[in-house]
Amino acid sequence: MTAETTAEPPPRSSNAALDIHQKALAVNLDTTSFGSFAEIGAGQEVARWFLRVGGASGTVAKTISAYDKEVSDDLYGSGTRYVSKPRLEAMLEREWKSLVQQVGDARGKETRLFAFADTIAARNFTGTNDCHGWIGVRFQDRPGAEASEVLLHVNLRDTANLRQQEAVGVLGVNMLHALLHERTASEDIPSRMFENLSNDRVEIDQIEIRGAAFAGRGTRGLHAALARDGRAEAVLLTADGSAVPANEFFYKKAVVIAPAASDPRDDLSRDAIAACVQALRREVAADSEVKDVVNARLVVLDDDPSPPDIGNDAVMMARHRPLFLASEYVRRYTRAPLRFAIPIPTLIRIFDDARYQHLEGRLLEGIARLFGSDVRVLAYPCRRQELQDWLSADPARGWVVGGSLPWITAEQLRPAPPLRHLYEYMLASGFLVAMPAA
Repeated sequence: MTAETTAEPPPRSSNAALDIHQKALAVNLDTTSFGSFAEIGAGQEVARWFLRVGGASGTVAKTISAYDKEVSDDLYGSGTRYVSKPRLEAMLEREWKSLVQQVGDARGKETRLFAFADTIAARNFTGTNDCHGWIGVRFQDRPGAEASEVLLHVNLRDTANLRQQEAVGVLGVNMLHALLHERTASEDIPSRMFENLSNDRVEIDQIEIRGAAFAGRGTRGLHAALARDGRAEAVLLTADGSAVPANEFFYKKAVVIAPAASDPRDDLSRDAIAACVQALRREVAADSEVKDVVNARLVVLDDDPSPPDIGNDAVMMARHRPLFLASEYVRRYTRAPLRFAIPIPTLIRIFDDARYQHLEGRLLEGIARLFGSDVRVLAYPCRRQELQDWLSADPARGWVVGGSLPWITAEQLRPAPPLRHLYEYMLASGFLVAMPAA
């Protein structure tokens, strides 16, 4: 016998996660699974693990890397971007049909078949591209069962191409081991994907699960877990509840972000948000570089296990509350105008120095990071009595309200010196826009 056919799985501690070598070998030595690998873009990083650890003849039916565009189009059809969900789905469909046709009769009664595919854009030579990819598995949870699928969109956060390739390999092995060897439930998928990977190397900002293995399972909780646990800096859900990658939602679009809150004083009406969107549409109408205007409600998951119900709006779920982090996140994907639509109480919190204790530059650094290129804060009015009651509950804030009108705008507010000078500068320079009372 060869070493490949006699390899033994390494012992596993009940309290310790397997390393990648152990996971790949465990899948290889599981005689009930067999499948193919198709990888585009960053090399055959996942298949390579299964080929090099031993026992691959029991797992790998085929590996293919359709790196050339013409070859890829010939195999999977033309008309889609090469690093996209439609391309991944075409890859899975073709490879699955081919696998079933070639080995289904011989292995189908005793073997769980699978097709693994990924299409990856790793860092290019000049370092100017969006480093991301799509990874998917179509698999049977038992021999002869209806096929199920898991699809992931990932952002590669390493700065070196080789490190990104390595991360894809680890992620792919984690994925196959979780689905084939551990029979992982859908709610456990995010944590299993990140074993042997740190959160700062890879983000998963979209998960799709389909098929009998996940019957009755939704994905909203999965996406909330991705953001809450730091697996992604944020995740986007469209108005119909479907997840969408940030690089698609924001790309070349002007953006309105409105934080959602359970307290009515900290929330904006749908009419106010719609007015902001319309104003931004008029502002960018002549800019050919801006494809559209989108808006999302920012839902913070850091300390609230039950995020507020925001109705039928798109949602950006994030782990952290400071708006400057949301600003930096959006700026990863678009340089078009960005507007934050907020009520007066939220505006006051932006200028609270206590919120920036973790930054070396404290308040000034936080303000500078929030107001990047073409970022503005639109502050909507608040009822005078509500605001005065809120301020009187914490007089240490030092804010005063001028005038006597029933609605308070940002122009009628002033913090105590020396913060007042910064506040007045933000108003005068247009970084802070005082929206008028209706």
